Amino acid sequence: MVGFTIDLAGRVKNFDLPKNQPLIPLYEAVVNSIFAIQERQQKEAFNGKVEIEIIRDQQEIAKLEGIDRSINEITGFKIIDNGIGLDENNMKSFLQSDSTYRADKGGKGVGRFSWLKAFSKTCIESIFKDYSDNVLVKRNFEFSLDKAEIDDDLIEEKYIKENRTCVSLVDYLPTYRKHVNKNAETIAMKLMQHCMIYLMFPKCPQIYVIDDKKYNLNSMFEKKMYREPQNEVIDIKGESFELLHTQLQDATLGGSKLFLFANNRMVKGIDLNKEIVDLDKNIFDDKGYYYVGILSGKFLDDNVDMNRTSFDISENKEDEEISMEDIVQTAKTKVEGYLSEYLDDVRKNKKEYIRKYIRDKAPQFGHLLTYMPDSIDEIKPGLSDNKLDEELYKIKRKFDSELKKTNEEILRKIDVGVVNLAEYKEKFEIQFQKISEANKAALAEYVAHRKVVLELLKKGINLKEDGKFNKEAYIHNLIYPMRRTSEEIEYLSHNLWLIDERLAYSEYISSDIPFDNNPKEERTDVMILDNPVAVSDEDNCGREYETIVIIELKKPMRDDYTDSNNPLIQMLGYVEKLSTNKVADKNGRIIKVGKNTQFYLYAVCDITPSLKKIMSRSDLKETPDKMGLYKYHENCHAYIEILSFDKIINDAEKRNRVLFDKLGV
Repeated sequence: MVGFTIDLAGRVKNFDLPKNQPLIPLYEAVVNSIFAIQERQQKEAFNGKVEIEIIRDQQEIAKLEGIDRSINEITGFKIIDNGIGLDENNMKSFLQSDSTYRADKGGKGVGRFSWLKAFSKTCIESIFKDYSDNVLVKRNFEFSLDKAEIDDDLIEEKYIKENRTCVSLVDYLPTYRKHVNKNAETIAMKLMQHCMIYLMFPKCPQIYVIDDKKYNLNSMFEKKMYREPQNEVIDIKGESFELLHTQLQDATLGGSKLFLFANNRMVKGIDLNKEIVDLDKNIFDDKGYYYVGILSGKFLDDNVDMNRTSFDISENKEDEEISMEDIVQTAKTKVEGYLSEYLDDVRKNKKEYIRKYIRDKAPQFGHLLTYMPDSIDEIKPGLSDNKLDEELYKIKRKFDSELKKTNEEILRKIDVGVVNLAEYKEKFEIQFQKISEANKAALAEYVAHRKVVLELLKKGINLKEDGKFNKEAYIHNLIYPMRRTSEEIEYLSHNLWLIDERLAYSEYISSDIPFDNNPKEERTDVMILDNPVAVSDEDNCGREYETIVIIELKKPMRDDYTDSNNPLIQMLGYVEKLSTNKVADKNGRIIKVGKNTQFYLYAVCDITPSLKKIMSRSDLKETPDKMGLYKYHENCHAYIEILSFDKIINDAEKRNRVLFDKLGV
C-alpha cells in the first residue's frame, strides 16, 4: 500500500475547474495518453492509439436495438491507450502533487486532480512492459477521495500481449454533468480543437471517440483542413510568439477563432468575429471554411495558471508589461494580413453597399462618408437596411457631437482673443466645410421626408384592399398629427407644406373649445376630426392677426355634401366665430380678429359631383388645371380654395421636383 504525499481532499477542493468546462478532465486524460505514447516511442517503434469511449446513463433509455442512445446523459469516459503505462517513474509522478516529471512537455503535475473535481472516482488499469524482465505487468487501482492509499501490487499479465492503460472517469458529479453536450460528434470536435497541435505531429497517435458511432479525430482533422497550415513568428514587446494559420471546413466552429495555447494545450479561445469587423460567419458560406489561429510561445507557457484554465496576464495595457490586449491586437493584425484577399473583397463590397444605400435611400448620411470614414469602416458587413440605418444614425450623432464640441472650442478661443487668426485659418475652413455638409445632410433628410410623405398621400387616397377608402384620420394625421398641438410637435412633424409652402412654419392656434361651440362639451386641447383647423405664422401676443389660415380635411371620394353640410359653409362659419373675438387659442388667450385680418380657407377633398354642384352655385371658379376651385369672399376678407387630393399631389411634386432630382429620389 502506498499513499499520496499531499492532502488529496484539500488539493482537489482548491482545484479551480469552471462548471461550464466539464470536458477539461477528459482533455487532461487524453493528453496524458498522448504523452505516454510519445514516451514509449522513444524506446521502441509502434503505432500509437488512443480510444475514448463515451459512457451513458443506461437507466434513461434501455439499450435496445434501434434505440438512439445519444439522448442519454453522459456519465463518464474510458480513455484507453497503448503508451508507456504507469511504470515506476510514472507511478511515482502520479503520487506526487505538482510533479515536474513531464515539465519539459508542459506537464504541471496537477491534471489528474480535475478528475476528482468533476467525477466521483477514477479507476485505472495499466498493463505495461517491465523492461528489466521483459514481461508485461498490470497495475490496477481506484483513485478517489475515499481512499487515501492505493493498492500498488504488480501482477504479471500473461494473457495480453500489448501495452494497455485504461483510465475510467466514473460518474460525473451533477454540477458538471448538466453542462456536458450529449452529442458525441460535438465532443469529438471539441477534442480535435483541443488537440490540434498534436494532430499536426507526424507521429501523432490515432485518436478515436467511440459511441454508437466511431469518430477518428485524425481523419476528421485531415478532412477539415482546407489548406496546409502556415506558421508565422511574431514579436510582442520583445517576446517571441508563433502564430499558426489554419483554415478548417468545420461549420460547428460557428465562426473564426484564435486559440491561445500553453504547453501544447488550448487554454483560451478568442472569437475573431468580434475582434475583426469584416470577418464574420459569411466566410464559411463564401469560402467553405473558418479561419483558426493557434498562438503559442514561451510567454504563454510561463504565464498559464496551474490548472491550465486561464492565463495570469493583465487584460489591458500596463506600462511595459505584455497584456492580453497586446497579444490579441497583434495577432488580430497578423490574421488580417493572412486573410487580406478575402477581407479586402468584403470591405470593398461593404463600402459599395453603404454608398448605394446612402445615395438611394438615406442621403442625409452622405457627409459621413467624407468626415467619418473610420466609423463607417467599423460597420459590420451584411446588415439589413434597418440595421444599417441604425448604425449610420449612431455615427451621425457622434459627428454632430464632435462638430458641436469643436464649434464651442473655436468660439471659446475667439472670445479670449486669438493673437494670429491666420494660424487658425485652415482649421476654420475645415470646420465651416463640416458645418456646410451637415446642413446639406439635414436638408437632404427633409427632402427625402417630403418624397415619402407624397408617396403615402398617393397611397392614402386610393382604394384599400377591402374596397374602401381610408378614413379622414389617415389624411388628417399625415398632414397634421391628431390630438397634438404645436407645443407638442416640431414643425417637421407636420406636413402643411402639402397645401401651401407658406404653412411649413405655421403655429397651431385653433380654439381649445369644441368647434360646435357647445359649452356643455368638455374643454380639450385636441383637433376635432372633420372640423376646421386654424393656423398662423404669428404668435398670439394680444394684437390683431394679420392672417389666419383655416384648413378643412375630408375623406377621399366623399360624395354626400349638401347645401348645409359642406366644407365651404363650415369654414365660413369658423370665420364668423373668430370674428366675434370670443374664440380662445390653445392657451386660453383670445384670438383677436380685425377689419384687416386676411383669412385663407383651404378645403382638402376630392371634388365629387355633389360638391362641384354646390360650389358652382356659390360662384367658385375652376383653377386652370381644372383640379381645384377658388374664390375671394369680400365680406369675410377670405380667399377660398377647394383643393383636390390630385391637385395637392401634383402641385407638391412640381414644387419639389428640382429638389428630388438633385437628391436622386
